[in-house]
Amino acid sequence: MKKMKVSVLAFASAALLLFAGCSARTAATADEFQKQAKKAGYTVTEETASDSSITKALSAAKSDSGTTFEFITFDSDQSAQSDYISRKEELSSSGKTVIDSDNYNKYTLTNGELYYVLVRLGDTVLDCQTTTSSQKEAENFISSLKY
Repeated sequence: MKKMKVSVLAFASAALLLFAGCSARTAATADEFQKQAKKAGYTVTEETASDSSITKALSAAKSDSGTTFEFITFDSDQSAQSDYISRKEELSSSGKTVIDSDNYNKYTLTNGELYYVLVRLGDTVLDCQTTTSSQKEAENFISSLKY
């Protein structure tokens, strides 16, 4: 009986340690996006908001790779979710939903030589368009933002 208690305790401790490493993602701010993009060699431009629910819109481009990012901060998670759904519907349905949860959504699509990544995290949306040859570079940048 004592061995079973020790085994259960050891299992519970291992499970606790395993899940302690899984932390919730937090959305980057527009300033954090701008800082990371410039550090990665992108030219960042502030865009004019096309919707009253947008609080900040930035684009980042790197001409030598043909990669562009659009980073948008909304006034609410719901507004960001609506924008994500709208953008996703504009892309081909042959893409892949990587993650679909309450706070985080990620969709990828390869269409010939083009590669798209669409991510919503909280009240932000990150939209990336690049070529398949620059896919790794784009994914590395997205990872640097922890998206």
